[in-house]
Amino acid sequence: MPDMTLYRGERDNVWPAPAVRLIWGGMTIRDPWPGARLPNQTATGAWSALSRAISTGGGGPAGFSQTLRTAGVSYGLTFARTPIAVESESDHHYVITINHARTFLLRYGGVGGWTLGDEVPWVTDPALADQDYVVLNGPSVNRSTVLGYGHFEGTPEVTLFTDVPTGWVTSVNGLPIGARGVRVLTDSALSEAERVRLTKLRRP
Repeated sequence: MPDMTLYRGERDNVWPAPAVRLIWGGMTIRDPWPGARLPNQTATGAWSALSRAISTGGGGPAGFSQTLRTAGVSYGLTFARTPIAVESESDHHYVITINHARTFLLRYGGVGGWTLGDEVPWVTDPALADQDYVVLNGPSVNRSTVLGYGHFEGTPEVTLFTDVPTGWVTSVNGLPIGARGVRVLTDSALSEAERVRLTKLRRP
């Protein structure tokens, strides 16, 4: 299966610096849906929440995509599918890779809500996508450790509803993670005030 590369810029006035951002196993979500957080990450709980959100948000997938693009949701992290210019307003530029990524259409299942539809070959070329789609790294939701939602309105994007493990972070500001690049701190290096301020991003 091919790999999907995603790009995200973060600002210092919204998110901690990379050395702190990655302490708790990776890029964590502020208010993850059930089943979506490290270290025991599954996509199953998040899928149930996603299906409900699409059904109750109004406008189906298109309406939900608009919410993701305009509301700055706390239950997901939005990534671009094409590189972000270094001169952008972001202070830190993350590149992540989802190995063995797969993309699926959504299908309305009536009373049961939304389900996975046909698999489509949109992992490596976002220009091919002409509908909103689901991103997994397995053949089904319950065999995946990632749940994403591909959407577009000008710039193709994927919003992930599962925490991103550090091992998926290819680079930050062009540097690798580790001794020769971005050195990640430990939780014990933070003050008590910092721990309290970052409570929603911390993972056990």
